[in-house]
Amino acid sequence: MAYRSFSRLNWKTFTPLFWLLAALYLGHRLWAWAEDPRPALLRFYLDDLLCLPLLLTVTLFLMRFLYGPQVRFSVYHVGFVVVYVSLAFEVFLPLFMPRYTGDFLDVQLYAAGGWIFYRFLNK
Repeated sequence: MAYRSFSRLNWKTFTPLFWLLAALYLGHRLWAWAEDPRPALLRFYLDDLLCLPLLLTVTLFLMRFLYGPQVRFSVYHVGFVVVYVSLAFEVFLPLFMPRYTGDFLDVQLYAAGGWIFYRFLNK
C-alpha cells in the first residue's frame, strides 16, 4: 500500500530552477544568521522575491500528490495567492504586530515572484 503512495510523488515538480532559488534563499538566511553586513536591497527584499516561487512549488508538489501529475495552477490561482500574501503581510499583520511594516515594493516583489513561478515553475 505504501509503495502506491510513494509512486504518486512527482519529483519532477522540483526543477533545477527551484533548487537554485532554494539554495539562494538558504544562503541568504545563513548570511543573515551570521550577522554579516548585507546590501539593503538583499536584506529587505530578496526573501519577498523568493517567497512565492518556493511556496507555490511546494504547494504544487503536494497538489500533484493528492490529485495527480496533471495539476497546474491557473493565472487566477497564482494571482489569488499574490493578493492573499500581500494583504496578510503588508496590510493586516502591520496593524496588529509592530514587527511587520507595510511596503508597496514588497507587493511588487510578491507579484514578480508569482510571475516567475507561473512562467517557469508551473509546468
